[in-house]
Amino acid sequence: MPIAVDPHRTFPRRFVPPEADLGDWSHIAPLVEALLAREVRSPDELEQWLLDLSELLAAIQEEGSRRYVAMTQQTDDPEREARYLHFVREIQPQVDRATFTLKRKYLESPHRHGLPRHRYFVLDRHTENDVALFREENVPLFVREAELEQQYQKVTGRMTVFYRGEERTLQQMAKFLDEPDRAVRQEAWELVARRRLRDREVLEDLYDALCTLRQQIARNAGFADYREYAFRARGRFDYTPEDCLRFHRAVEAYIVPVVCEIHKTRRRALGVERLRPWDLRVDPLGRPPLRPFARTQDLISRAGEVFSRVDPIFGELFRFMASQGLLDLENRKGKAPGEYQSTMHERRWPFIFMNTVGVEGDVRTLVHEGGHAFSHAPRAR
Repeated sequence: MPIAVDPHRTFPRRFVPPEADLGDWSHIAPLVEALLAREVRSPDELEQWLLDLSELLAAIQEEGSRRYVAMTQQTDDPEREARYLHFVREIQPQVDRATFTLKRKYLESPHRHGLPRHRYFVLDRHTENDVALFREENVPLFVREAELEQQYQKVTGRMTVFYRGEERTLQQMAKFLDEPDRAVRQEAWELVARRRLRDREVLEDLYDALCTLRQQIARNAGFADYREYAFRARGRFDYTPEDCLRFHRAVEAYIVPVVCEIHKTRRRALGVERLRPWDLRVDPLGRPPLRPFARTQDLISRAGEVFSRVDPIFGELFRFMASQGLLDLENRKGKAPGEYQSTMHERRWPFIFMNTVGVEGDVRTLVHEGGHAFSHAPRAR
């Protein structure tokens, strides 16, 4: 049975004051203290307590999401960077500590077992896991982790090259990697590679620092390595690292040989002695590259039609996102690389971030991110 959704549904605040500034700890602290001090005398009162806690955390998370989105939209904007780092350094650590204390209060409530298990099983499992993993000494390490990640986005967001008389981002250079002329593809690929190599030491230092930091986070929480810790921290309860390794071995045994044969076929079709990195995206039959859209608005309108054909609800949700400014799809200088789907938690609104440049892969990526977005859409009453 399909789930009814309503993107226009509103979620008015009942516990958090409408005027509260969730980027100011002095506005958040009294709400945390009120929840900690509240006496919970029945399962019904505990449910209401959980609703109030959820409302508070959603409002805080939306504030953090908005600042993160703004920062990634323009990594060379000092004001956006400062607002994001303020939240990371001044708000999030206190929220982490408060959330741990509030979740522990929930777990210690004698009325928790009076709640319907089928409804609260997932919440209980994640809450128990979060409380078990919390370590005070990791709080400043999470701040440093976010700072390093932001530095990576800033470094990669500023990468550009000059090609054919224009300054272009590395993402914009992707259009030249599926051109039939092999010399053009090689020139574009090598130009991008040389630009990345200019920041090689900076990026390697960031990577090394993150590895060291994450290993320390894992050890502080009692784990042998970060992989073991990450499985728990991300709530991967239903499969293990060994399950993943078995999958890797299956890919190596059955998929890699098929890919090798595909590459051999491609090499023969291209008529080259050796397949190179700049030969992997071009059409091997020499046909012109696919250019599914020229303007981002064309992509949005055509994607809306595709989503509607899959399910009218998807089309409605996507058009709603476009109308509310919940799509930032076009690549530009200073924008963080990559793609992601975020959520405005308080309003239950999804947001899609991309770096489209007019190539065929942009369409696939938008469909992928749209799947994430639709799963986060608000349910109808």
